[in-house]
Amino acid sequence: MVVSPRCLEQGLWYELRRVELPVVCIDARHAHAALSVRMNKSDRNDARGLAELVRVGGYREVKVKSEESQKIRAILVARSRLVSMRRDIENQVRSLIKECGLLFPRAIGQQFRNQVSELLGVDHLLLSVISPLLSIHENVCQQQGKLDNEVRRLAKLDETTRRLMTVPGVGVVTALTFRHTIDDPSRFRSASTVGAYLGLTPRRSQSGETDTNGKISRWGNRLLRTYLFEAATVLLYRTKKFFPKGLGHEARQADRHEEGKGRHRPKDRRSTVKNVDHEVC
Repeated sequence: MVVSPRCLEQGLWYELRRVELPVVCIDARHAHAALSVRMNKSDRNDARGLAELVRVGGYREVKVKSEESQKIRAILVARSRLVSMRRDIENQVRSLIKECGLLFPRAIGQQFRNQVSELLGVDHLLLSVISPLLSIHENVCQQQGKLDNEVRRLAKLDETTRRLMTVPGVGVVTALTFRHTIDDPSRFRSASTVGAYLGLTPRRSQSGETDTNGKISRWGNRLLRTYLFEAATVLLYRTKKFFPKGLGHEARQADRHEEGKGRHRPKDRRSTVKNVDHEVC
């Protein structure tokens, strides 16, 4: 049986393997290229085309991640969403009280709620508006804390994750996300193909005499790519023992020089500060 790698097909692939049926998961782009040349578009013709594609061997098999990796990745994605929700609420509350001329330093979690409550007091005109937001913020922080504890527990039990955490700038979330996004390292022929798998290779556009190497391709898992950019930023700006004396300062000066030329950072790098790995470290 042939399935293409989409959300529903992964569960189908697991169930077919449990009953020991032969099943192949192929790249959807290869399947689309083969099926697009057929005259009549129907489910029966698509099934026949997929069967012929497998018969002649003109496909690339996709490695389906283990069920354990799928579960842990679901936890990491859910945690990332809660972090985003908590940050959005904090930014919204700051924006509302800033219009009233109230400011306070950076804070997250319980400290954020305490500072907002102290500023508003008991009779502020925005109290009825911000109180529901603070209540939701408290609930989101509690649920995020539960997932943070689960992430720490999973990282502690996995030897590979603990080894990845010895790299400067790599924390619990980054190491665990990398571990279960790659899942089986044997499916990569070399270390350089891992970067291409994550979209960390330059995009190339070539036509006639024009040959342009642009920004990164940004294929693959966006969550892991974001955490890797964050780890690289921490390595450059916060880790001192990894670089010889003065090298970190030179790297920052070079970065500022490039920004002065008008070269913009990739979008994923700008968004790394939104998912703070050290929150669970």
